[in-house]
Amino acid sequence: MTAGDLVAALPFILLAGGACLVLLGDLLVHADGRAWVALGAAAALATAVTAAVIGTGDDAFAGSLRRDGASVFFAIVVGGSTAAALLLATGYVTRTSLPAAEVTALTLFSASGAVLMSSAGDLLVVFVGLELLSLPLYALTGLPRAARHADESALKYFLLGAAASAVFAYGIALVYAATGSVAIGALAAVASPVGLAGIALLLAGLAFKAALVPFHFWAPDAYVSAPTPATAFMAVVAKLGAFAALLRFGSAVTAPSAAGLDWRASVAVLAAMTLVLGNLAALGQSSLKRLLAYSSIAHAGYIAIAAAAGVVASSAIAFYLAVYAALTLGAFGVITLLANDDPRVDDLHGLARRRPLLVVLLGVLLLGLTGLPPTAGFLAKVYVFEAAIGAQLAWLVLLGVLTSVVSAAYYLRVLFACLAEGEGEPAAAPTVAGGVVMLAALAVIVVGIVPGPLLDAVQTVRF
Repeated sequence: MTAGDLVAALPFILLAGGACLVLLGDLLVHADGRAWVALGAAAALATAVTAAVIGTGDDAFAGSLRRDGASVFFAIVVGGSTAAALLLATGYVTRTSLPAAEVTALTLFSASGAVLMSSAGDLLVVFVGLELLSLPLYALTGLPRAARHADESALKYFLLGAAASAVFAYGIALVYAATGSVAIGALAAVASPVGLAGIALLLAGLAFKAALVPFHFWAPDAYVSAPTPATAFMAVVAKLGAFAALLRFGSAVTAPSAAGLDWRASVAVLAAMTLVLGNLAALGQSSLKRLLAYSSIAHAGYIAIAAAAGVVASSAIAFYLAVYAALTLGAFGVITLLANDDPRVDDLHGLARRRPLLVVLLGVLLLGLTGLPPTAGFLAKVYVFEAAIGAQLAWLVLLGVLTSVVSAAYYLRVLFACLAEGEGEPAAAPTVAGGVVMLAALAVIVVGIVPGPLLDAVQTVRF
């Protein structure tokens, strides 16, 4: 192990080390739960800053860890998103009497898995990262014992996740049998039926974690049952890790190889199914968390549109994921400010009269999720659609535009519910979570008007 190896692994070490520090501190010191959440958020922010400072460099551990523009960008976004999710939990853990240290440690461990997946150059490292990402999420889903069906949802998530992990591991075995290597770059040399079957299994395993249809069944129940800050984290960081690995696989497979056309066609079909089901299923939801769960599934479909275009769409996907992270964290952050952890849309009646600023912020976030100007959500969709058109996927872009129109119906329904008269769920006083929501909404507007800095940053992202 060299100094360069340690530097490349530093984002992962900071997150995993921060989780261990929180657990150890909770055993030795009796402190307010908010202190552990703040410590976890500081560790996540330190990860983002460290990744930005160390930048790119030589690969580490004989190529098992990449230190390129993509790994740096994803480490920054994962660190920032994890910090935001933990800040959403500061008042929440006190109000709901959740074990703050356990929530914080599980969140940091899961984030370290996402960072590992995004920088992996080896299939076995991806598998380790996938498990490290997933196992804490199973525990977080079943954490709120008072929630209805929390244990059932956690068990369902665990069993389906275990099956997906087994599928992924079997895919690694088949690729190794076909190529004699577990390096991601070896996917470009796959030509035999055994190797192609292995690639298909790898795609299925990652599609599960990204909640692409038809591997999405776990998502709505898990999102509703988990504590809302954990749901926000799950909706963002799990997708970051899954899509980072999927794009690294796609970069290798779509290099001149026998599997390139099949890979792009498969991802395009997954994207189309996800767009249709995610948006249509969200139309009939009365639970706000379940509606946002299907919204998250639908957005995975928009990201997959660009993924089907291949490596040329790397910058578009990075831009979309960064914007999606801000929009989703902000939207779930609004729920953490409501008294009911699983509010119905009708429970928002009268919110505009009681908390007008909160409704304005929510309106900005919902417009961004819809993809309307002047929010960054509009630019993100245009960027993705442009990449897909360049890859001759106009039919998929047309489907994306049509489903975006459908999504306006359920997002605007939420906004109209806030404007309606009535006495719905009371909203909490301004807290740290309220500050996170405000920052997310401001970021969406600022990037929508002045997108240059983020556009420049994503140009370095190549898989």
